Amino acid sequence: MRPTLSDVAKLAGVSVATASRALSNPDLVADRTRRAVRDAAASCGYKINLVARSLRIQRTDTLLVLVPCIDNGLYPDLIRSIEDRALAMGYAMILGFTRKPEKHREAYAELISAGRVDGMVVVDGGAGVDRLTGPQPDLPVVQMFDRVYSPPVPMVRVDEQQVADIAVRQLASMGHRRIAHIAGAADQQSARERRDGYRAAMARLGLPVDDQLIKAGHGTREGGAEAMKQLIELPQGPTAVFCATDTMACAAMDLCRDRGIHVPGDISFIGADGTADGLFAFPSLTTVEAPRAEAGTLAVEKLVGLIRGQTVAPDTVLPVELKLRGSCAPTRTAVAA
Repeated sequence: MRPTLSDVAKLAGVSVATASRALSNPDLVADRTRRAVRDAAASCGYKINLVARSLRIQRTDTLLVLVPCIDNGLYPDLIRSIEDRALAMGYAMILGFTRKPEKHREAYAELISAGRVDGMVVVDGGAGVDRLTGPQPDLPVVQMFDRVYSPPVPMVRVDEQQVADIAVRQLASMGHRRIAHIAGAADQQSARERRDGYRAAMARLGLPVDDQLIKAGHGTREGGAEAMKQLIELPQGPTAVFCATDTMACAAMDLCRDRGIHVPGDISFIGADGTADGLFAFPSLTTVEAPRAEAGTLAVEKLVGLIRGQTVAPDTVLPVELKLRGSCAPTRTAVAA
């Protein structure tokens, strides 16, 4: 005979109501009770009927996480942290990639409209997720890094202009004046803010803002390499480059090495995001690191709070940190001086 919830309660020495809470809302019971109920369920082979349960409580205990793609070094650690926190809070995760044809993206819209997820974490990256949901989603949503929805949809982000300011100030402190910028995707809010931050930082430091030194890298390795090719072909090239992502910075450094340009002896680089791409590059990439694990954890906590009817902070800005490594050095004129 199939074991019942009553069997689990009897084995654990608790009431049926407590056993139900321990399995359905584990955060509402003491750790000792939760472990006792779970052990009892495992020992007798009790399985929750998820379909019946979701119909009864009108919850799926499932979160949808939308990111543009997996081949950006920013996303793997971020996704891992989101999943870890979701599982710890009793939620499964469905992961969707949004840089796809519209007919493929419709599957995510159907998940939402059918009520098969309780909430959504959105890392838009310029993918236009709002086209799936409309300008204001009708389920709990937390957005990360790029603003897609207007308030009151909460955000977890970093100050993108500060990212650029830290990078430009570091290069300027090493004597660099011709500092180029390889910009990210034009349809990505965070990339535009980093570009604007670069311009503002250069102006504040009294350094010339030369439009020829701003090249579009589109956030990809291929784009970063092509942008660097354009920079080194200028009559007067830069002595340093701030790249909007580590991915583009690594590609740009590779191109320099292929052309016999020494990094950092001939040209310096600073990237952004603090991904594994830069850590294992040669030379290792100086970068402005975003706290991806903390951001993912906080996004899930906010989302679960919304699902449970709680009030959450509307806009959380996390600190970034400069990681000095081997890709930047003082200009030769600064060294000579």
